[in-house]
Amino acid sequence: MSTILLTGATGGLGRSVVKKLLEAEHQIVAIHQKTSSLKAEKNLEPYALDLTDEAGCQKLVSSVVEEKGSIDAAVLLAGGFAMGTLAETDYAAIEEMFRINFQTAYNLVKPVFAQMEQQKQGGRIVLISGRPALVPDAAKHMVAYALSKSLIIHLSEIINSAGKDKNIVSTVIVPSTIDTPANREAMPDADPDAWVSPDDLAELISFVTFGPGQLLREPVLKAYSRS
Repeated sequence: MSTILLTGATGGLGRSVVKKLLEAEHQIVAIHQKTSSLKAEKNLEPYALDLTDEAGCQKLVSSVVEEKGSIDAAVLLAGGFAMGTLAETDYAAIEEMFRINFQTAYNLVKPVFAQMEQQKQGGRIVLISGRPALVPDAAKHMVAYALSKSLIIHLSEIINSAGKDKNIVSTVIVPSTIDTPANREAMPDADPDAWVSPDDLAELISFVTFGPGQLLREPVLKAYSRS
């Protein structure tokens, strides 16, 4: 039974991914915000943590390894979104998006990668970016978000370079708009039928982490659906 460290467990995507991985009978340490709640169940251990707390993230990884013996995968879904053109975006807004989208990932990537280096089997890391990180025409309307998500892609490249001899593989999934309640509320005039289903993304994450997609190396997967 594989042990998975997962963030963003109570988000619109996180709930679908948790469900999919539990169906596959993996053990999940599911991290969620202290302002939200998640009930424990078979193979699911909720853990409330501020992911901007570097020492707290290190402590959690150490505790998981002490209890489980290893971390086979880290699925890091936590993040946020903000609109804003160059004219509308001050540096405080950029720092906020960096904190939400990059710092929350990096604070776990660092200790997780160190642990995976010690494991004979290596490990898999899944990160979530966004299309504006790759498409300037989309980025111009959400500058801070795009910049923060571009760092996620570069982080994954560094992980893959540093981990290639240890069988540590990082996958970046780059969705367009995910069909979540929050996005429907924020964009009531949009067509959600063209968006990416959280359940489909959960299938993709399972595929690259424990399915035939394990054969992929250094993948950046554009999950744009029809949008």
